[in-house]
Amino acid sequence: MKDLLFRNISLKILSFFFAISLWLFVNLKATAESTLQIPVQWDNLPSFLAITNKVNDSVRVRVAGPRRILSHLDQERRPVTLDLSDAKVGLSNYQINEKMIHLPPGLTATVLPPDTIQFKFELTVTKGVEVRPRFRGKPAEGHVVVGAEAVPNRIEIVGAQSEVQGISLVQTEAIDLTDRKESFNTRVKIALEQPHAWPSTGQEEIEVRISIVEEAVQKLLKQISLKVENGRGSVRLEPPRVDIVLEGPAAKIEALQSDQVVASVGLPEEGPLPESLPVRIQLPLDGIRARSNPERVGVRELSTEDSE
Repeated sequence: MKDLLFRNISLKILSFFFAISLWLFVNLKATAESTLQIPVQWDNLPSFLAITNKVNDSVRVRVAGPRRILSHLDQERRPVTLDLSDAKVGLSNYQINEKMIHLPPGLTATVLPPDTIQFKFELTVTKGVEVRPRFRGKPAEGHVVVGAEAVPNRIEIVGAQSEVQGISLVQTEAIDLTDRKESFNTRVKIALEQPHAWPSTGQEEIEVRISIVEEAVQKLLKQISLKVENGRGSVRLEPPRVDIVLEGPAAKIEALQSDQVVASVGLPEEGPLPESLPVRIQLPLDGIRARSNPERVGVRELSTEDSE
């Protein structure tokens, strides 16, 4: 058995090294091809220009070379960078060539059609526009928004001339009012629908001040007796009773009782009585508006006979 193993040992060793060499030759020299999407990016766009078309951001490239290198290529793809420093208004085509493709040594590239990237350049302009807050949701039941102030209420927008010139106002991102009961301030971003227009630097976000109050309701108090102030003898009021309309937040209106409302007429301390005087209304709570019907009443001084 041992003689069989070592018989022709030199020939066996030579065959082994020949097989290894052949395997290395085949694998190291074997070539392959692959089609890749190489990303395209651009730089140095002049500040007075904007790109307004949809731009292809990749190019197809056929790559050939040793299989062992090609198999690792996908992890090493580097983008093609276009220099737009010479851009001018209008349509411009930038051609991608093989020299712009970054590949490891030993690989060759062929750029496949279409091998050009087209840009549409427009002048950028600046314009001042009004800002309008936008909302979603509703305040809590019985509450309403009575005011919304944007600070600042005008901003400058920048962008492609064809889009900016048609903008007269911009809105904010939606501010949620759901179940709100009190006034509040918030900072919110500007929302532009135009894809090639944007707020000027430092004006991308503004403050909005929202005022929320309880919804006003009305309540009618009928036939409230009038009181006379600064009494200077007997007088007759015509009419002696008035209706009073109360208006204010629902909670305050509901809490107010009719006997807490005082309606009166103030007489001058001296001099003749006027034919009519305004009705005064006193309330125990702030934030409630009141008016009488009628708003003025007639006044007549009674003689001794009238008093009897």
